[in-house]
Amino acid sequence: MNRIATFLAALPLLAAGATAEAKVRLPALVGDRMVLQQRTDVQLWGWAAPGAEVAVAPSWCAPVGTTADAAGRWSVTVRTPEASFEKRTIAIGDGDGEPLRLEDVLIGEVWLCSGQSNMEMPVQGGRDCPVEHALEIIAESAQYPDIRLFTVRIDGAPEPREDVSGAWSEASPATVRDFSAVGYLFGRELHRALRVPVGIINSSCGGTWIEAWFPVALQRRFADFDPASVPVREGQSGMTTAEILYNGMIHPLRRFAIKGFCWYQGCTNVGRSRFYAEKMATMIDHWRTLWGGACKPFYYVEIAPVENGEQNVDCALVREQQARVMEMVDSVGMVCTNDLVYDYERWNVHPSQKEPVARRLAYWALSRDYGYGDAIKTIGPRYKSMEVLDGGVVRLSFEGSDCGFLFKGEIEGFELAGADGKFHPARAERRRPDPTVLYLSTWAVSNPVHVRYNFKNCSIGRLWDAFGQPVVPFRTDKTE
Repeated sequence: MNRIATFLAALPLLAAGATAEAKVRLPALVGDRMVLQQRTDVQLWGWAAPGAEVAVAPSWCAPVGTTADAAGRWSVTVRTPEASFEKRTIAIGDGDGEPLRLEDVLIGEVWLCSGQSNMEMPVQGGRDCPVEHALEIIAESAQYPDIRLFTVRIDGAPEPREDVSGAWSEASPATVRDFSAVGYLFGRELHRALRVPVGIINSSCGGTWIEAWFPVALQRRFADFDPASVPVREGQSGMTTAEILYNGMIHPLRRFAIKGFCWYQGCTNVGRSRFYAEKMATMIDHWRTLWGGACKPFYYVEIAPVENGEQNVDCALVREQQARVMEMVDSVGMVCTNDLVYDYERWNVHPSQKEPVARRLAYWALSRDYGYGDAIKTIGPRYKSMEVLDGGVVRLSFEGSDCGFLFKGEIEGFELAGADGKFHPARAERRRPDPTVLYLSTWAVSNPVHVRYNFKNCSIGRLWDAFGQPVVPFRTDKTE
């Protein structure tokens, strides 16, 4: 029996009494309390002395071995079982000293959450940016120790890195308080529905462009590419620099098996959104390539209504670009948020209602990835067609309005324009016998040509389908 075979046979016994530290080094993501994606081939990797024979012994299967390359890098692939709440162990060693022993490893569902400040926002909220029901969420988190959390420390880099800073922790009042509210609540929704352990990796950074999250080489095709934004030195402070967060906070995670992605970003691209949909599609394709899944699910959040102090539609243009991604890329889904802003926080780019956002993200995952199918409605009605009737009345038809509409008070947010392109508020109503369509009219427009719904920086939606999903903003006058 050769040396590595002998060590593999002895590894479980050695691990049981391990006290000394092995020479093997592991990335931050591979550690105690982690969750591994169920029923798949997962990578376990790290560094050792060049040429070292490394053995890995999971408690659920036979040990496996490999040899570190000339740079000391090693990697093994292990098949994971079905999800369970059984606490597993993994022993890892190189035959020189006692092996490492990873404790409290769970098998379940793992998701990567990324984006800017609305994803980064912790459960405890921020200055003048509260999270609704924060105390209740924090207090109740003690019930969910099988939700595991990993926050990637914000760290940009001019070149792709191989590791991040962070550590896995159980959900608890102490850890949930500072963790991404949307990320944790998304994980909580999955845990409640599926009754399996859930791991959430939060890799987000406030105030960042989408360009910071994927490689420069993929951005040169866009007409608005700015060579001056390319990182040029270590320690650059600007986290909007092209690819800087991809290098430091996404690329190092690529070996860790995940089920899918959640994304909440877009506010910083207001005013420069012309190619946002194409950039987002490019980023999604690249991330999927990194994780080896051509159709790995990617669900994302539309930016909410906000007054930005300008008389323009720059925010609406970003939302329009975000909605386009659903037409461009398979296995994606958008959470609509136009109804999730209170009147008193119209100025706040960080609206407080994070639970409904997370719940709607989970609806996409449950419907598309966990067998719930059409039993769960994932998105509200979307514009289908318009017909101008006698008297200048417009009949609007929608995709996904089969069960009719819900609304509170007057139906607001619709506008009509004639050939002059000037939009005026329009009255919207339902008429029997068909509750699935809407009728619009205004005395200011006798011959309507175009219609808009909530196509403003800040127009709060108060129109839903029968399941409480908001109607998606739209316009018919796009000329590009």
